[in-house]
Amino acid sequence: MNRFVFVVLCCVTAALAGQEPVAPAFEVASVKPNLGFAGTQMWGALPSGRFVATNTPLRLLIQSAYALSRDRLVGGPDWIQTERFDILASAPAGTPESRMRTMLQTLLADRFKLVLRKEARAMATYSLVIAPDNRRIATALARSADCEALREQLKPLVSKPGQPVCSWHVMRQPGSVMSTYKSGGVDLNEFALWLSSRVGRPVIDHTGFDAVFEFELSWLPGETSAVASANDGPSLFTALQEQLGLKLEPSRGPVEVLVIDSVERPTPN
Repeated sequence: MNRFVFVVLCCVTAALAGQEPVAPAFEVASVKPNLGFAGTQMWGALPSGRFVATNTPLRLLIQSAYALSRDRLVGGPDWIQTERFDILASAPAGTPESRMRTMLQTLLADRFKLVLRKEARAMATYSLVIAPDNRRIATALARSADCEALREQLKPLVSKPGQPVCSWHVMRQPGSVMSTYKSGGVDLNEFALWLSSRVGRPVIDHTGFDAVFEFELSWLPGETSAVASANDGPSLFTALQEQLGLKLEPSRGPVEVLVIDSVERPTPN
């Protein structure tokens, strides 16, 4: 009991003294330039607690750390897009993805001296909304597992046959012209972020759904307008409405962006 009181009093004293809370950080991190542009470009967090990036531009790492579409990251020198880096970082197994993103933010600030500021800018957007005929939503969007709880309990995230768990992937079947997005535990904010990369402007989720879902979406790639130019399959816009009961509505308004104030190449390990 006395020890517990002492620890609490120490924490309260530190807070009253104005000390800043320590930002979550990886236990160990290696950052190296990929001078030969070698290896497949990939980046992401693993359930084991490791964050791995290979042959990856800094700009994509920043977008990943702050869950931003390309349009919502502004400024920075040319090298953050043209130069590539390899990163290997470790955190406790089962660390939630949201905390891993915060750890990546800390790494970027520490090793790349990244300084960002928020700014609101008016730009063309799409609103992701429930289509007028929303009967498809009940069957198309199935609620998924509580991914954060699974990670905290260190339960294995085992993919179902053909369906990822607590993640998503895009695939194209051999011989098919259609692409398929398969989700096994994604909220619609994250889905809207992915849509942003496909339709050429930020997509803002206005569905009001606060859950993670399993679903599939198939469309004709290359069709980024509301009207498909071929008869081989639906455009992404049409597929959203016909298969998920969702709709992209053109809109315009203030969007929060992150502006790069300063950034430096990392020091060698």
